[in-house]
Amino acid sequence: MDGLGAREVQILRQQLADRPMIHQETPYHLVSEVDVGGQHYALLRKEGDPADDAYLFRVNQGRLEEIEDDNEWENIAEAVDEMLYFHEFQ
Repeated sequence: MDGLGAREVQILRQQLADRPMIHQETPYHLVSEVDVGGQHYALLRKEGDPADDAYLFRVNQGRLEEIEDDNEWENIAEAVDEMLYFHEFQ
């Protein structure tokens, strides 16, 4: 995990403004975007879900991809947690 530090990016946010993203016919609202080790990821929330519920997707050429590799998911989730914790205490 070391060296994979997450940094916030706003690529999709600039493209979408406030419009929802659609993945497999389900509308999602963009919560946050991060770059981890050169790969773009998005935290999304389904329309109507509680604010604490979020889904993590890989973004590849503007398209959402589900993260199927458990190790990748764990590494990204850890990097995002560290980033959010760091921002909370700044």
